[in-house]
Amino acid sequence: MAIDYDRRRYLYILTTMDTSPETREFMASNPEYAFKYALDVLKGRFLEGEMIIATDSMLSYHYAYWIIRDRFVIGEKEIITLPLYSYLYARDVVKNKFPEGEEAISKSTALSFDYAKNVLNGRFPEGEEAIAKDSWLSYLYARDILMGRFPEGEKTIASNIEYARLYRKFIAMKNRQRTAGGQNEHKDT
Repeated sequence: MAIDYDRRRYLYILTTMDTSPETREFMASNPEYAFKYALDVLKGRFLEGEMIIATDSMLSYHYAYWIIRDRFVIGEKEIITLPLYSYLYARDVVKNKFPEGEEAISKSTALSFDYAKNVLNGRFPEGEEAIAKDSWLSYLYARDILMGRFPEGEKTIASNIEYARLYRKFIAMKNRQRTAGGQNEHKDT
Protein backbone atom coordinates (compact mmCIF):
# COMPACT_ATOMS: atom_id res chain seq x y z
CA MET A 1 0.00 0.00 0.00
CA ALA A 2 1.48 3.29 -1.11
CA ILE A 3 1.35 6.27 1.19
CA ASP A 4 1.61 9.75 -0.31
CA TYR A 5 4.51 12.06 0.39
CA ASP A 6 2.48 14.56 2.46
CA ARG A 7 1.16 11.80 4.70
CA ARG A 8 4.69 10.44 5.27
CA ARG A 9 5.93 13.93 6.06
CA TYR A 10 3.02 14.46 8.47
CA LEU A 11 3.77 11.18 10.28
CA TYR A 12 7.49 12.00 10.43
CA ILE A 13 6.75 15.40 11.99
CA LEU A 14 4.53 13.81 14.62
CA THR A 15 7.26 11.34 15.58
CA THR A 16 10.10 13.87 15.62
CA MET A 17 8.10 16.64 17.33
CA ASP A 18 9.55 19.13 14.82
CA THR A 19 8.51 22.75 15.47
CA SER A 20 10.51 24.52 12.74
CA PRO A 21 8.84 27.32 10.73
CA GLU A 22 8.71 25.11 7.63
CA THR A 23 6.97 22.37 9.60
CA ARG A 24 4.49 24.79 11.10
CA GLU A 25 3.65 26.11 7.63
CA PHE A 26 3.17 22.57 6.29
CA MET A 27 1.01 21.50 9.23
CA ALA A 28 -1.15 24.61 8.82
CA SER A 29 -2.09 23.50 5.30
CA ASN A 30 -4.46 20.68 6.33
CA PRO A 31 -7.15 20.71 9.06
CA GLU A 32 -6.37 17.21 10.35
CA TYR A 33 -2.63 17.84 10.38
CA ALA A 34 -3.09 21.19 12.14
CA PHE A 35 -5.29 19.69 14.85
CA LYS A 36 -3.01 16.69 15.47
CA TYR A 37 0.03 18.99 15.53
CA ALA A 38 -1.59 21.17 18.20
CA LEU A 39 -2.67 18.12 20.19
CA ASP A 40 0.36 15.84 19.92
CA VAL A 41 3.34 18.11 19.27
CA LEU A 42 2.59 21.58 20.60
CA LYS A 43 0.22 20.35 23.30
CA GLY A 44 -1.51 23.70 23.01
CA ARG A 45 -2.83 26.27 20.59
CA PHE A 46 -1.52 26.34 17.04
CA LEU A 47 -2.41 29.87 15.94
CA GLU A 48 -1.11 29.42 12.38
CA GLY A 49 -3.41 26.42 11.94
CA GLU A 50 -6.59 27.78 13.46
CA MET A 51 -8.03 29.14 10.22
CA ILE A 52 -7.76 25.75 8.51
CA ILE A 53 -9.04 23.87 11.58
CA ALA A 54 -12.05 26.22 11.54
CA THR A 55 -13.10 24.75 8.17
CA ASP A 56 -14.05 21.41 9.77
CA SER A 57 -16.93 20.94 12.25
CA MET A 58 -15.54 17.93 14.04
CA LEU A 59 -12.02 19.30 14.35
CA SER A 60 -13.30 22.72 15.45
CA TYR A 61 -15.25 21.09 18.27
CA HIS A 62 -12.31 18.91 19.31
CA TYR A 63 -9.90 21.86 19.10
CA ALA A 64 -12.15 23.89 21.40
CA TYR A 65 -12.62 20.97 23.80
CA TRP A 66 -9.12 19.45 23.94
CA ILE A 67 -6.82 22.36 23.08
CA ILE A 68 -8.39 25.71 23.92
CA ARG A 69 -10.73 24.41 26.63
CA ASP A 70 -12.97 27.35 25.78
CA ARG A 71 -14.97 28.67 22.85
CA PHE A 72 -13.35 28.54 19.41
CA VAL A 73 -15.22 31.47 17.89
CA ILE A 74 -13.80 31.21 14.37
CA GLY A 75 -14.78 27.55 14.26
CA GLU A 76 -18.37 28.11 15.37
CA LYS A 77 -19.51 28.94 11.83
CA GLU A 78 -18.64 25.37 10.85
CA ILE A 79 -19.68 23.74 14.14
CA ILE A 80 -23.26 24.99 13.76
CA THR A 81 -23.67 23.17 10.44
CA LEU A 82 -23.99 19.77 12.15
CA PRO A 83 -26.41 18.80 14.94
CA LEU A 84 -23.99 16.52 16.80
CA TYR A 85 -21.15 19.02 17.06
CA SER A 86 -23.55 21.88 17.88
CA TYR A 87 -24.90 19.82 20.78
CA LEU A 88 -21.49 18.63 22.00
CA TYR A 89 -20.10 22.16 21.76
CA ALA A 90 -23.01 23.51 23.82
CA ARG A 91 -22.72 20.73 26.41
CA ASP A 92 -18.93 20.42 26.70
CA VAL A 93 -17.49 23.80 25.73
CA VAL A 94 -20.09 26.55 26.15
CA LYS A 95 -21.68 24.62 29.03
CA ASN A 96 -24.82 26.62 28.50
CA LYS A 97 -27.42 27.58 25.94
CA PHE A 98 -25.86 27.86 22.47
CA PRO A 99 -28.39 29.79 20.35
CA GLU A 100 -26.19 29.75 17.25
CA GLY A 101 -26.35 25.93 17.14
CA GLU A 102 -30.00 25.47 18.06
CA GLU A 103 -31.27 25.35 14.48
CA ALA A 104 -28.98 22.42 13.71
CA ILE A 105 -29.73 20.68 17.01
CA SER A 106 -33.48 21.02 16.43
CA LYS A 107 -33.21 18.81 13.34
CA SER A 108 -32.31 15.78 15.49
CA THR A 109 -34.86 14.02 17.68
CA ALA A 110 -32.39 12.58 20.18
CA LEU A 111 -30.12 15.62 20.29
CA SER A 112 -33.07 17.96 20.79
CA PHE A 113 -34.11 15.92 23.81
CA ASP A 114 -30.53 15.71 25.12
CA TYR A 115 -30.05 19.48 24.65
CA ALA A 116 -33.23 20.18 26.64
CA LYS A 117 -32.22 17.74 29.39
CA ASN A 118 -28.44 18.16 29.61
CA VAL A 119 -27.84 21.75 28.54
CA LEU A 120 -30.99 23.81 29.04
CA ASN A 121 -32.38 21.84 31.98
CA GLY A 122 -35.76 22.79 30.59
CA ARG A 123 -37.90 23.20 27.52
CA PHE A 124 -36.43 23.40 24.03
CA PRO A 125 -39.33 24.74 21.95
CA GLU A 126 -37.29 24.75 18.72
CA GLY A 127 -36.69 21.00 19.07
CA GLU A 128 -40.18 19.94 20.09
CA GLU A 129 -41.26 19.15 16.53
CA ALA A 130 -38.36 16.70 16.21
CA ILE A 131 -38.90 15.23 19.69
CA ALA A 132 -42.58 14.69 18.88
CA LYS A 133 -41.56 12.21 16.16
CA ASP A 134 -40.35 9.65 18.72
CA SER A 135 -42.80 8.04 21.15
CA TRP A 136 -40.28 7.21 23.89
CA LEU A 137 -38.56 10.60 23.80
CA SER A 138 -41.93 12.37 23.71
CA TYR A 139 -42.94 10.52 26.87
CA LEU A 140 -39.60 11.29 28.56
CA TYR A 141 -39.82 14.94 27.46
CA ALA A 142 -43.27 15.22 29.06
CA ARG A 143 -42.19 13.44 32.23
CA ASP A 144 -38.65 14.79 32.77
CA ILE A 145 -38.58 18.17 31.04
CA LEU A 146 -42.11 19.56 30.92
CA MET A 147 -43.27 17.66 34.00
CA GLY A 148 -46.68 17.68 32.41
CA ARG A 149 -48.49 17.12 29.12
CA PHE A 150 -46.68 17.27 25.78
CA PRO A 151 -49.56 17.81 23.34
CA GLU A 152 -47.27 17.86 20.27
CA GLY A 153 -46.06 14.34 21.08
CA GLU A 154 -49.32 12.75 22.19
CA LYS A 155 -50.21 11.28 18.78
CA THR A 156 -46.80 9.63 18.55
CA ILE A 157 -46.94 8.43 22.15
CA ALA A 158 -50.36 6.89 21.45
CA SER A 159 -48.84 4.84 18.62
CA ASN A 160 -46.95 2.72 21.19
CA ILE A 161 -49.13 0.78 23.64
CA GLU A 162 -46.57 0.70 26.45
CA TYR A 163 -45.55 4.36 26.21
CA ALA A 164 -49.22 5.39 25.92
CA ARG A 165 -49.94 3.47 29.14
CA LEU A 166 -47.01 5.10 30.92
CA TYR A 167 -48.02 8.54 29.66
CA ARG A 168 -51.65 8.15 30.79
CA LYS A 169 -50.45 6.96 34.20
CA PHE A 170 -48.04 9.92 34.46
CA ILE A 171 -50.70 12.49 33.46
CA ALA A 172 -53.21 10.96 35.90
CA MET A 173 -50.61 11.24 38.69
CA LYS A 174 -49.92 14.89 37.79
CA ASN A 175 -53.65 15.62 37.80
CA ARG A 176 -54.01 14.02 41.26
CA GLN A 177 -51.06 16.08 42.55
CA ARG A 178 -52.54 19.27 41.13
CA THR A 179 -55.94 18.47 42.65
CA ALA A 180 -54.42 17.50 46.00
CA GLY A 181 -52.30 20.66 45.97
CA GLY A 182 -55.39 22.76 45.37
CA GLN A 183 -57.26 21.06 48.21
CA ASN A 184 -54.33 21.53 50.58
CA GLU A 185 -54.24 25.23 49.79
CA HIS A 186 -57.92 25.58 50.72
CA LYS A 187 -57.46 23.63 53.97
CA ASP A 188 -54.76 26.05 55.13
CA THR A 189 -56.99 29.09 54.83
